[in-house]
Amino acid sequence: MNNRLQWWKTGNRKYLGILGLIWLASALCDRLWFALDNSVPAWDQADYLTGSLNYWQALQHPEWFSGEWWTNLWQLSSKIPPFTYIATAIIQQFFGRGTDQATLVLLLFHAILLGSVYGLGVQLFNRRVGVWAAGLTVLLPGLYRYRLEFLLDYPLTAVVTLSFFCLTVWRNQGLISSVKFDGDKGKGNDDCLGGHDNVHNNDGVGFRTSTQPTKLIGSRSLQSLLWAIIFGLSLGLALMVKQTALFFLFIPIVWVIAGTIRRRNWGRFAQLIVGLLVSGFIFYPWYRTNWLLILTSGKRATLDSAIAEGDPALNTLEAWLYYGKILPYLVSWVLLLVPIVGLILYWRKKEKVWGRQREDVFSTQRGAEVNAEGRRGFQKRYGLGGLRWSFGWLAVFLVGGYLLCSLNVNKDARYILPLLPVFSLVLASGLLVWQGGWGKSVRWGTVGLASVLMVLNLFPLGGGFLTQVLAPRVQHFPYLGEPIPLAQVIDEIIQTSPNLQTTLGVLPSTPEINQHNLNYYGALRDFQVYGRQVGVREKQVEQDARSLSWFVTKTGDQGSVPEAQKAIVEKVEKGGEFQLQKTWDLPDGTLLKLYHRHQPFFQVEKVNRKQSIIGTYFNPIVGAGLGTHFRYPPINVQQNPPSSPMNEQQNKLLFNNLSLSVVEGLNKIQLNRVIVPETAPPGFPVPVTYEWTGDWQPLQSGIVLLTWHSLEAGYQYQWLHDHGIAMGNLFPKSTNNRRLSSVTNQSPKCQVSERMAMLPPADIPAGRYTLKATYLNRETGETYPISVPAVQIKIDPKASTTPAPELDLITQFRTLAATLPNGADSLEAIFEQTGRINQYDPIQDYLVQIDLVLTHRLKLEPQRLDLAYALALSRVLQVDSQSAIAALKRVVQLDPQNPYAHAYLAFVYLYEWRGRDAQNALKPALTLNPNLSELQALSGVAALMQGNLVKTWYFLDKLRN
Repeated sequence: MNNRLQWWKTGNRKYLGILGLIWLASALCDRLWFALDNSVPAWDQADYLTGSLNYWQALQHPEWFSGEWWTNLWQLSSKIPPFTYIATAIIQQFFGRGTDQATLVLLLFHAILLGSVYGLGVQLFNRRVGVWAAGLTVLLPGLYRYRLEFLLDYPLTAVVTLSFFCLTVWRNQGLISSVKFDGDKGKGNDDCLGGHDNVHNNDGVGFRTSTQPTKLIGSRSLQSLLWAIIFGLSLGLALMVKQTALFFLFIPIVWVIAGTIRRRNWGRFAQLIVGLLVSGFIFYPWYRTNWLLILTSGKRATLDSAIAEGDPALNTLEAWLYYGKILPYLVSWVLLLVPIVGLILYWRKKEKVWGRQREDVFSTQRGAEVNAEGRRGFQKRYGLGGLRWSFGWLAVFLVGGYLLCSLNVNKDARYILPLLPVFSLVLASGLLVWQGGWGKSVRWGTVGLASVLMVLNLFPLGGGFLTQVLAPRVQHFPYLGEPIPLAQVIDEIIQTSPNLQTTLGVLPSTPEINQHNLNYYGALRDFQVYGRQVGVREKQVEQDARSLSWFVTKTGDQGSVPEAQKAIVEKVEKGGEFQLQKTWDLPDGTLLKLYHRHQPFFQVEKVNRKQSIIGTYFNPIVGAGLGTHFRYPPINVQQNPPSSPMNEQQNKLLFNNLSLSVVEGLNKIQLNRVIVPETAPPGFPVPVTYEWTGDWQPLQSGIVLLTWHSLEAGYQYQWLHDHGIAMGNLFPKSTNNRRLSSVTNQSPKCQVSERMAMLPPADIPAGRYTLKATYLNRETGETYPISVPAVQIKIDPKASTTPAPELDLITQFRTLAATLPNGADSLEAIFEQTGRINQYDPIQDYLVQIDLVLTHRLKLEPQRLDLAYALALSRVLQVDSQSAIAALKRVVQLDPQNPYAHAYLAFVYLYEWRGRDAQNALKPALTLNPNLSELQALSGVAALMQGNLVKTWYFLDKLRN
């Protein structure tokens, strides 16, 4: 077998040892840089680091054989493929969590990149070119600059190069499997750049191909099939790093498919199809789960970003020359010019040798023999007889990748990094063609200067004049100053509210202080604090300021923020609702400020529980928040009287005679107090305070179903205030561990106070209303009634409104869902407002609460159309398509005359790629309103999914008209 296909078996230890030393030296340089760097991750870096922690958390308790667990795993990253996250999560499992630990994964991708470049060099040239090209990848400014950033671009570069290498091996094996060697013409020379110098087929490769097709069965065919499968695996991994992998691999894949079909080599074609199917097995589950969000987020990631950053339009020459202009900065002038000059000199010398032979083609036989001898001497000296084929294959990758990247309107230097490792093969060839006594000096002088430029660009050692001339715009020094106190901000929040999960409103947006890196530092603290940027829309400033209890601001430069940011900063700092919790001095002389609400929405207190089964004595020991001082008009305060405690002997005697079920029942949640105004008008938020007491686990797992109903008319007139206790924000999250020891041991109980607002319907009759409460355990499904203090509120249209907090998220959501029957006119407002609500609950736990409470209520009131719509919407937003279909079927049954109800069901069917079911769902809707444009669009998509192009065109034509 050809020596270039055996390099991993019989590889020269010298070259592999050099490759290992290159990796080790660059790894030491990188880790020194990270050790010196005190910076915090910026926007994208922090976002990706948080993604790795999300997967680290999910992988702590894997359920490998659960389809639901896999679906939830893929949904953790709905827009960005998660392979880098998963790899980093595994690294952090062994080395711990943190920025420095996470960046260790870059060393793995660096090793993959070096090995792939070396392998490409061996495949297309020889080991010498491979090891030189691998060394150059360490010295290319574009690569070492982004090798020190936790971004997806360097991992993408590594896996794209790996995939191209595997494709190249497979392609070469196909050529070799049909070679007929003539004597020693097939012998390669590892000291030259190209093997098989004297044998060429029509493609310029150093082989003469047989006219017989490759057999599917045989040792070479089996090995070729193996490489096709390996290529499929690498392609799948590349697409699981970033979707833009296709920009670089699409053209080479199409190229080899076309070549295989042209040669009618169907066995090889079948191998390639197998490889592509293997890649689909890798990437399909994630793309299948998130395809809709990938498409809808594509516009923001490309068009919107391009417009915001002022990237050139595609109809301008600048758009197509953009990457060509910045190529010298990514490669450096030194590594670009010296190899190019070497290649130019080589081609000029080659033309002289080949040109003499063409001139003597009609001369004597002896003259032709002399010229042939000169040609063989040139080949022996330079070893570039097969360069036309090698460079041609590299050009397919480089030109194809360049054009497709240029076709992307959103442009950035790091988006074309995958071109650089392959381009390093061209540069290595250009360095190695320098011949003569001074050729070695040129090569090593170039590499030495490039090494000096790398060190000067990465470490503050001076020499700026040199880097600005020869390797400009890639300087990336470690930050040696005082660290930005982001971790201290998170610590202060946790110390103040140790038993609550917190959403922090982040108002500045600079590289050092932004919502992403504060969110990351909160994730490092077991995801107790989430950072979110709010106040970006003028019309939502009021709601944003009223919905969160913590905000962070800073003086000086605010970064990339909209105009509305000034208004919310003013409201937080001077509105009177917040107090300055703490400040920190920043290295640039500005001030970082942390604000906390005077009256927090939730307060948690731990209380001592003496050993008593019937009676419980509470003693506050820890305050989780500030005291609540209500500024309401006269209010109703009702509370249940505490039970009298028993002595220890009575307690033990009673306990010994109780069954387990009775003992467990004694741990039920209690509602101690309800505070409401005496009167309130309908249709306006009403302030209400609930005070709950119980063990931590049932509190944390508890959802309370609260029904305010008329005293006179019973449940005919009512409104709901269902929610998780503390809106599901109790922390830490406990496990469902109901043991008898939790009753007998001295474990702390907790008291949770909720300051909220409820919304009586605008059309509810006047009268007196009271409360009924039911407990629902989200983990076990257990329900039981809760004793309620004697509380009443009078609804009177003439009553004055009482200042109230912002409505809870579940009430807001149900109010929005009630407009779903209106169809398209309401959808824009619904999704705009749910996007705002999602900022306040970063993990969207309110949707889970809605799902549970509405499922329970619909069992009791199955004809409630408003609840059915709200349940369906919650399941759609949870991307639970099967449950959403079931909920929408109920909606269709309850609202059969509404065409939008059928359209919603059809849309979810289309999301599941069930075109026929969607078409069947749309038939009643088209009967009700055949001219509705939304129905025509959905019908067109349903027809397209079924392959009915005629019907697709029909509906498209109706939409146009």
